[in-house]
This record gives sequence, C-alpha cells and structure tokens, in this order.
Amino acid sequence: MTAAARKFDSVDLGTAADELAPGTRLLYGQFTIESFINSGGFGIVYIARDSLDRQVVIKECFPSAFCRRIGTTVGARSRAQQDEFRSAVKGFLQEALTLSQLDHPNIIKVHHVFEDNETAYMAMDYIDGPDLLQTVEGTARPLTPKEIVFFLHTMLDALGHVHERGLLHRDISPDNIILNKASGQPILIDFGASRKDVTRKSRALSGLRVVKDGYSPQEFYVSGSKQAPCSDLYALAASFYHLITGETPKTSQERLSAIAGREGDPLRPLAGRFKTYPRGFLDAIDKAMAIFPRDRLQSVDEWRSMLVGDAARPVSEPAAPVARTVSAPPAASLPPASSAASAQAQASATGMAPASEPAESASPSPIVMIQAPRNLRDFLMSSAAAALLVVGLLSLPDLLGRGADGAAPTAIAASAPTFAPAETLVAVAPAAVVGTPRAQELLPVTNVLRLPGGYTFDVVETDTATQTVVSELPAELEGSIQVGDVLLVYAPTGETLATATALREILQREFANGISTYSFVVRRGDSTVLAEFRLGVAG
Repeated sequence: MTAAARKFDSVDLGTAADELAPGTRLLYGQFTIESFINSGGFGIVYIARDSLDRQVVIKECFPSAFCRRIGTTVGARSRAQQDEFRSAVKGFLQEALTLSQLDHPNIIKVHHVFEDNETAYMAMDYIDGPDLLQTVEGTARPLTPKEIVFFLHTMLDALGHVHERGLLHRDISPDNIILNKASGQPILIDFGASRKDVTRKSRALSGLRVVKDGYSPQEFYVSGSKQAPCSDLYALAASFYHLITGETPKTSQERLSAIAGREGDPLRPLAGRFKTYPRGFLDAIDKAMAIFPRDRLQSVDEWRSMLVGDAARPVSEPAAPVARTVSAPPAASLPPASSAASAQAQASATGMAPASEPAESASPSPIVMIQAPRNLRDFLMSSAAAALLVVGLLSLPDLLGRGADGAAPTAIAASAPTFAPAETLVAVAPAAVVGTPRAQELLPVTNVLRLPGGYTFDVVETDTATQTVVSELPAELEGSIQVGDVLLVYAPTGETLATATALREILQREFANGISTYSFVVRRGDSTVLAEFRLGVAG
C-alpha cells in the first residue's frame, strides 16, 4: 500500500473537501488555480493561470463516487475501491491524450495532460463567451434562424471529426457549446465523459456516466448499454430542438414509457411547425431524435445527406403544428447474422457501438421450448390431459447460446467454475369449454424460463398476446426489477417481447456481446417504468 493510501485509511471522511482552493499550484507551479467552475461525476473544472500568465481551463479527474481528497491529495474512499479509482485515473489519462490529438477549429483544444496529487489533469483553452443555453434562457442575445442553421452545420463538422477518430462525446447539450466572442464561432467543449474503446472495466465504472434530462438518449440511462455515433447525434438534435422551440425536449425516458404504454410519442416533431427553417433541416433533427437507436440517423454523413439542396428548396411548411401519433414499436426481428470479425467497438464509458449479431448455431438450441396443444380437442386427446410439464436442466452458457465464433462463452468471472442448473418449463393451464362441443377453445400456455442465480420469468401465451412476467427474483437482487413486472421492450434496442422466445434471444445475443446489465421498459401496476437486472458477463 502506498503512503497516500495509508493516509486515506487513517483520516475520517468528514475532513475531506472536494475542490482545490484558489491559489493551489499544480505541476511544480506551472498552473495556479484561480476559481472553481463546476463539477460532475467524472471530475472538477477550474479556471487557472499558466506560467505564461494565460487563462486556461483545468479539468481534474475526481470520480466522486469512489474518491475523496485529503489536503490536495486525491485517493480512493476505501481500500476496496482503490482498483476502481486507479482505473478511472488511467482511463482519464488515456482519453485526455486522445483528445489532445483532436485538431478542429470548433473543438476545445487540450494542450497539456499531466499527473499530480495522485490523480490526473488536463489543461484546455479558455473560451470567453456565452453558451447556447444562455441564448435560450435570455442571459445572452437570442440566435436568429440563420445562425441556428449555420451553427448546426458547424457542429456536424466538429462531431464528424470526433467520430472519425473512434470517439463519442457523450455529453452534448446547449451548455457544452460555447460561442467564442472573438470569432463568433461555436466551440464544442467538455469531453470529460468521452470514451474511445469499450471494455468490461469501463462498464464497471458506469456510475460515472453522464445523463442530462432532455438531451441524453435513452441508452445513456442504461448501465452497460450499447452506444454509438447515433447517440451523440440524438443529443445534438435535442440541443438544437431546444434552440428552435425554446422548450427543453421531453426526456427519452418519458418518451419511451409513453410509447411502451401505447400512448404515442409526447415529443412534438419540428417538421411543419417552423416556416423560417428549411424543410430538410427540421426533418433531419426529427429523425436524429428517434427514440430507438435503429430508427435514427446513424452518422454525420447520413445527416448531411438530408440537408443536400436545402438552401435551394422553398420553405413552405404551414406554421400550425402537424399532429403525429406513434404507437408502440412492432415486434423486432434480429438482424441477419454476420461475422464477428466485423464487429467494431465504439466509444463510451459504459457501452459499445452496435455490434454484429452472433450467427445462429447450426445445432438446435439447448432450451426446449415445447409448444403445447393450442386447442381443447387436441389437448383432450393428448395423454396428459391435466397438464404438460417439460423440464430441461441447463447451465447459463448453454441457456444463452454460443458466441459469433461458434465457441461457448467463457464462465462469468465472479461465478464458480460450474453453474447452478437453470430450467425451462412449459405448462398448460386447462380452460373450460365454452359453446358447442365442436368449439375449439385456445388454451393459455406458460413457458417458465429459469436462470441461474434465482431469476424466473413466466412467458404466458394466449390466442391474442404474449406476456413475459417476472415471477421470482434472487434474495440479493442486483437491479430495480420487481416480481410481477411485465417486460414490454428491451430498452437499448427497442425490441418488443412479443414472442415466447424473445427474452431468450435477447439474453443470448447480449450475453455473447459481453453485456451484463439488461434494461427493460416494464408495466408495473398501472404505470410504465424502466427497470433492470444484472447477470454475469461472458469471458
């Protein structure tokens, strides 16, 4: 244990302070802290002055969830959190070095990366000017439609530069775009939440994820979710939606819950409402803000393609809003299988870019999902007239299938070498005959899916619908899901659980991709909420 770690073990938490005091010197006096700006889950931001008497912005790695400060020294809150803290510092340094290589006139420039006080820092240009949020709130001059159109084109260029280097910003919002007083140009700032490569270690630090209501896409609310360039595009579109309408957009969680509850999307589209903007300009923002990632614009180039010819097109939309009703998404089928070699990890702290789905194994699935007789006459003619029960003992790797390379996934790191057996049971509940003896009554069929660890789901099939219901949970639950929850939509992808095998297929695919936390829109009583549970990850 280092001397700093021993020092932290011996000091009461109540003596710790978060930000550095004005006058604190960093890097042997090269930088002097002048004032505190703000703080978040990833770190603390200061205004400082360098050795050449220039104002700079300093960002300090300070993951407050598991670190604290004694004097000026930063360390883990407890001995058990030392690995997490050191991983956070290492990741901060790696990303700061990557960001220092970004060279674009509309992106904040990182010009110094260093370690001090047992943590890491980055020094950036100081930009004097208001942010875009201030132009909406009235503390800065409001923007004209022509300026808003120009600024969006400029931000698309900047964001394209970021994405081309395998990065995601992950914290785009109006207050993170500053208008430089000197040049009049918008500058994208605050890359503290950005990530280049996604690993299980980075997903373990998901408590540091940044979520901004109104601007963050729904996948940012889900620990370990897949994130991609379209996630940044959603946030950029939401930011400019706010500039155009003067209203903060509905949160993605509100929208997701309303859609899952078949109430329609509460977000009013821009198209047709503002005649002072080109038609394609508004259409592109609406599409980029689609609630499900698969429905959004997927790249900056795709967004630009919707703007081609905008300048020459007449603006003739009526001023009155156009009503739009969005129903719950249809049952989603999995995309065609593709080679695992084509999967590319994208930047995020807690997710990954869309990956190719694992190819289906040529061998039959180890889960025996037996279809019971669906009409009364066939059922009465069967040898088991009271009930049908089929039990298959499985291990978790068999339950969730094989990976894209055909090999069985390796064991969960925290689990024993062998897994507790899981069961899949299919039961038929007899129903009374109604009508004439020739009437054929469809029977409800219950498929019971049991996972190691104590998770059990009842998949109830009737002639009109399929419902996946949480029936049992482990005593030490990791997640917010509850017994009785009805699973409606897999939140990261928007897939509905409309078939008896939907849950198994989702778990099979995500497990093979290393996902450990599964988030669903669920019906809980009379309300629709977002809930999640956690299993182990493959290898």
